[in-house]
Amino acid sequence: MKIIYIEFLKLKTKARSWMGPILVFWLILIAYPLTVEFLKEKLVIGFFSVLWIAILISMMFAAEDIFTEDYNDGTLEQTMIVNSSFSLIVGVKIFIYWLFIGIPISLLSFIFSLGTSENLIISLLVLPMSMISSYIFLNIFVLGNALSLNKGSVLGAIVTMPLALPVLIVLGKSVSAIQLELNFTGFIFLLLGSLSIIIVIVPTVISYIIKAHLE
Repeated sequence: MKIIYIEFLKLKTKARSWMGPILVFWLILIAYPLTVEFLKEKLVIGFFSVLWIAILISMMFAAEDIFTEDYNDGTLEQTMIVNSSFSLIVGVKIFIYWLFIGIPISLLSFIFSLGTSENLIISLLVLPMSMISSYIFLNIFVLGNALSLNKGSVLGAIVTMPLALPVLIVLGKSVSAIQLELNFTGFIFLLLGSLSIIIVIVPTVISYIIKAHLE
């Protein structure tokens, strides 16, 4: 609990780190209807594709500086020396970022979905998909940030972007399943299964990568 509290306080003081991705998400979805005026009666046709891409981009921005400040001021090295389970620290940091960024974005996804589709059922089903996918995307891009910790965040995003593409495909198929009233729960369980593996493996891999950077 102490680890969670410390990471919570650290992120709370860095408003730019968590407000920026939320604003990017909000701006993308606000801009969508403004740029497809000739489809204003059928905005829902492309809305969900834009929604998933907006979540992906927002999570990419969220992961951009997650380790940079701690790496530059030596906090990462001290944390690694003091704590034996450094992977747990990494997992907690990712979780706190998701609470600050992923949850608000998921709630905004529900609101924009309801406003665009005017379908409460679809919007309610979009909410858990947004929550799960945002957590998956965040883990993927944090891995990229760790890989490019002292080389620039763009390199990390390029390296890890292919890992995010299968998630986008599953999200697209899941929306089609909802609209066609097919088996939707299978896609939810697929995403949850992927997330359960990712939240164990990714922090462990990241901890070894950061150790390699510090040695």
